[in-house]
Amino acid sequence: MEESVPTPTLCTVNTKRLSLALWDFGGEGPNVLFLHGFLDTGRSFEDAAQALNGRCRALCLDWRGHGASGRVGPDGAYHQLDHLKDLANVLAELTANGTEISAVVAHSMGGTVALMLAAFAPDLIRKLMLVDCVGGYAADASTQADQMTALMEHTRRPTPPFRTFASRSAAEERVMANNSGLSRAGAERMVRHYLDQQDDGRFLVRLDPRLRGPNPYRFPESHWLEICSRVTARVVLLAPEFGYMHRIPALQERFAKLRNATWQDLPGVGHHVHVEAVAALVTAVVGLLKSDAQPDFA
Repeated sequence: MEESVPTPTLCTVNTKRLSLALWDFGGEGPNVLFLHGFLDTGRSFEDAAQALNGRCRALCLDWRGHGASGRVGPDGAYHQLDHLKDLANVLAELTANGTEISAVVAHSMGGTVALMLAAFAPDLIRKLMLVDCVGGYAADASTQADQMTALMEHTRRPTPPFRTFASRSAAEERVMANNSGLSRAGAERMVRHYLDQQDDGRFLVRLDPRLRGPNPYRFPESHWLEICSRVTARVVLLAPEFGYMHRIPALQERFAKLRNATWQDLPGVGHHVHVEAVAALVTAVVGLLKSDAQPDFA
């Protein structure tokens, strides 16, 4: 008889701000919070969360505007600083309800937000797994001014909706086209809970179209280096061979500023580790949970 796999329970968190969806996969062991990247959803971690059942309790968050989470009003925003405040509130709320988070596993944009919180409020994150990420894009003064110009131009145009798809397979093809090197299996994991079927039978992605557009603010590189130097959490970095970490020297310099961090290479893997190398991610999470949280500065 095949073992049953856990079906997540949909919970609502961030209740004093914009309500966010948290997918609770249950299970025994420490509580681990999983954070997805830009234009993804928390349930893309599903296969990893199910594989971890019995070794931890996986909680997978949908960021604002993504998946089943709430969408902002006309004057709201989806900037990384909004996500940062959401994450701080979610962790505080979970702790207040008796759900202490032992570790945070964060991919791409999720890693950027978690890294900032680990620097600015180090008591909230003691163990952190960064998946192909050590912060966001940097910008000098000229580039930042250009970003703001692009943002003003963007806000003066109507926001087009996301396209619809005739089938799940068609959506998988699109995700693969937008993410070079992504396998069909990886695309299926991303799309599995990414779509809503409309009355006409077509499928629409579970994303607010207003998520798209220029990032209004990027820190200069000196700020990212300072942020990394303030992180006291135990950090494990997963660096896929075909991801960003091996292509951008500045990210390697940031990693060197982390006080208590381990670099783990993943050969033959691209950026979307959580859907392409599930077994490797699971092994790394188990290792992080067993590791010491605090560095020895002696």
